[in-house]
Amino acid sequence: MKKAFLNMFILSLAVAFCACDDSASGSPENGGDSGKTAESKGSFPAGGDSDFYCEATIGVDSDGKNWSQIKLNIPNYKGFVERIVFDDAGNGSQYYEESYFKISPMDKAEMCLEFEQALREDLADKNVTDSYCGEGVSYFVIEFEKVKLERLASYAESFREDCEDYERDWEEGEYTRYQK
Repeated sequence: MKKAFLNMFILSLAVAFCACDDSASGSPENGGDSGKTAESKGSFPAGGDSDFYCEATIGVDSDGKNWSQIKLNIPNYKGFVERIVFDDAGNGSQYYEESYFKISPMDKAEMCLEFEQALREDLADKNVTDSYCGEGVSYFVIEFEKVKLERLASYAESFREDCEDYERDWEEGEYTRYQK
């Protein structure tokens, strides 16, 4: 899990030139509570949801900002949320959250050490406005300016394709070992 987590995190950071609104998946526009904190286990209930799902959604907030989001839950293993919010000038934010379910206290501590190292090494030149790691949940928020709209809009398609890949992996039994 250690190397896989770090590699997946670094890969997501390499693609993630930006980051998101700290209201992200918990925003009122998404049916959530914008006051939700990481201390409440992020976007997932403690232990995760009991069903597999991957949702790629898009929309426009009440203030006219566009957003794209992916939310994945693999029962007994992990969940993650990534949300890109941007205006017509290419200004906005990216929120990225990972939650690991049913991991040991030692794995939680190691996860946070790796997360903090990745923040220092991989995001040092980004405008990180918020970050958290604890109890199997980590997230960061990055704000960005003047990014090409085509690049931002491409996240919606990328999230849809990612969900197709996760669904295929689920159907092929890739995550069976976590379901015991």
